[in-house]
This record gives sequence, C-alpha cells and structure tokens, in this order.
Amino acid sequence: MRPLHNNLAGRLLRWLGDALHDHPSWFLYPQALLTLGCIATIVSHLQFSAKRSDLVSADVQYQRDFLAFKKEFKSQDSIVAVVESGNPDKNRQFVERLVARLQVETRLFKNIYYKGDLKLMGSKSLLFLPEESLEELRESLHKNLSLIQTFFQCSNLNGLFEAVNRQFRSFSVPEAADSSSESFARALPTLRRVVDLAAETLLQSTNVPAPGITALFVDQRGGDRHGLYLTFAGGQIYAVVVHARSAGCEVEAITRLRELVRITQDEVSGVNAGITGEPVLELDEMRQARHDTDVAAVVSLVLSGLIFVYGYHEVRRPLMATLALLVGIVYTLGFATLAVGQLNILSITLVPMLIGMAIDFGVHLIARYEEELRRGSNERMAIRKSVSFTGIGIFSSGFTTAGAFFA
Repeated sequence: MRPLHNNLAGRLLRWLGDALHDHPSWFLYPQALLTLGCIATIVSHLQFSAKRSDLVSADVQYQRDFLAFKKEFKSQDSIVAVVESGNPDKNRQFVERLVARLQVETRLFKNIYYKGDLKLMGSKSLLFLPEESLEELRESLHKNLSLIQTFFQCSNLNGLFEAVNRQFRSFSVPEAADSSSESFARALPTLRRVVDLAAETLLQSTNVPAPGITALFVDQRGGDRHGLYLTFAGGQIYAVVVHARSAGCEVEAITRLRELVRITQDEVSGVNAGITGEPVLELDEMRQARHDTDVAAVVSLVLSGLIFVYGYHEVRRPLMATLALLVGIVYTLGFATLAVGQLNILSITLVPMLIGMAIDFGVHLIARYEEELRRGSNERMAIRKSVSFTGIGIFSSGFTTAGAFFA
C-alpha cells in the first residue's frame, strides 16, 4: 500500500504547498475579495429568526397544519403592555395615555384592546347587553336627556358649564320653567360627577384624562359597567393588548411600544410598567442569545489565540492562523446566508464551538511546519511537507466535523 502522501491527494497537496510558497498572491488576493464579498452578503442578507416554530421541521404534519392555520386565519401573537400599582386610577391614566399614543401609530399597530367598550362590537353592540343593562341604560338616557343635549352642543367643559348656567338662569324665571327643567334637575347628580372629575383632573400631580360623555352614565372612579378595563388583581394590574400591523414590522413595533411605555411611565409616576407576550419573549431570547454568543465567540477566539501564542512563544504565526480561522468563520456564515438565509436561536450558538474546534487545524499545520524547520528544511520544503503530510489529516478531520454539523 502506497503512503497517503504518494496518492493523488498527496501529490495535489504537494503542488498546493509549492504554489503557496512560489505564488502567495494567487491565494491571498482572491481570499481577501471572497472574504469581503461574504461579509457584504452576511450584513445585507443574513436574518436572525426568533420564532420557536423554526426549531421544528416544516415537514412534520402538525407543523404544516399549524402553519396552514396561521396563513388561513392571519393569526398573530399578541403584544401586551402591563402596568401595575396600588392605585387603580393611576393605572387607568397610564393605559388611557398609552392607548392614545398607540392609536396614532397606525403604521405599526392595530387591534388595540384595553377595555370591553361596546363600540368595539360595531353597530349591533347593544344586542350583547342583558335586558337589565338595557333598561338601566334607557333610564339613564331619559334621566340625563337635557344634560346630554346640552353636552353635545358644547366642544369643551367650559362651554358645558356656561350652557348649564344659562339653563339655571332660565329656570329662575317662573314662566320659563317647564318639564325640561325637571329633567335637568334630575341630571344634577350626574353634573356633579362631571365637576368632581374635572376638579380631580386639575388637582392631580400628573394630568389625568378630562371627563367625557361616559361620566354622564357611570362613575369612572368606581368602574364602568359598559366599558370594563382589562384588569387583574382587583385593579392593581391593567393591560393593553395590541398586534403589530404585519409580521414584517413586529420587531419595530415591539421597540416602539417599549419606547411609548417608557414615555408614558415618565408622565404617570408611581407605576411599574413593561411589555410581554410571545413575540416579545422570542425577540428578547434572540437578542440575549446573540449577545451571549458574540461574547462567547470573542472570548473563545481571544483565549485560543493567547494559548496558541503562549504555546509557541511567538506572535506572528499564531495570529496569522487565527486570522485564517476568522476567514473560515466568515465563509461558513456566508454559506449559511446563501443556503439557508437565516439563523435561529440554536444555530447561532455554533460559532463559539467552531472557533474552539477549527483552531486545531492551524495548530497541527504550524506544528508540522516548525518541526520541518527544526530538521533543517528550507521554507519551501517545510511548507510542502507540512501541507502534504498534515493536510490529508486536516482535510479528513474537517470533512468529518462538517458531516457532524451537517447532520
């Protein structure tokens, strides 16, 4: 049996070693251009997927069914903003202010839900109310009819109070008093509630939303039977549920919602606020994994280089081998970008592993090169022997490692 270095592979490797020594520019410049091309491809096209569904093969039947369901029904996971404090009124202020900001951001957000307002159900919303609630609503409308008519003639509270004063002056004239004055008198408790809410708005250290038409029917401080907020723990936690306008802008929507929550929290002091939901958790997991992977990759690269330098008592050749390792990592990511297009939360963790495993190839090659120099070989012969003798083992090891990762 002929030695491996005398086979076709050995002869090709000897030719490669001679070409590396005689014409290094043949290899250096093309590698540099290819590396730059890979970096440009990675920066512009490589995506990072935070979806947990990407961890399951699309060929599995239940995964295909789930993806078909989401495509058919346009199902999107919800993003939730949560505020918590011991003061339900502050929580209400927070969600009202936050929702007002979200409603302006129509490019990023849709399907904003924070209370069971009947208007969310459209023109037939009253059909969802029980009969006793409808009867209470009818009585409230009848009782406050005069005040409602006055309310809709005014554009602000100042105009409302002026109109009410005119009503009082007209009622002071006996011949001007009629049945409408009795209806107006029955609405006085409601009017007082509006005044109390307006006073509360002025006295709060942080501004609260001014009273609106709903104050004519219910006491907002005691809760709204026909417009229940989405609350938990007895009003200590309020929530706002929202969807991103599309899957493509989900990351931007989450980032913007965090910013809006922070701005609103600065205005309403004394509350704890944040966001959650499946898309938020997936994005945070991916960001944390990318950060930890980047740190691990840098640490492993630095430690490998330092150990290499210390072991050989030399800086130049170990650093060149480390540079070659970086080029190989860039090639790997470039191939992944072209072949797959994205990395998930598992595949991004392979980079530190590749650094720890692939640095061995440079160690073996340089060790053999140094050994040949110590034996008295010149540089050309040392490169030829190190490439031809060690190269077969390096290629064999590299292909087996690639096969393991491919599996």
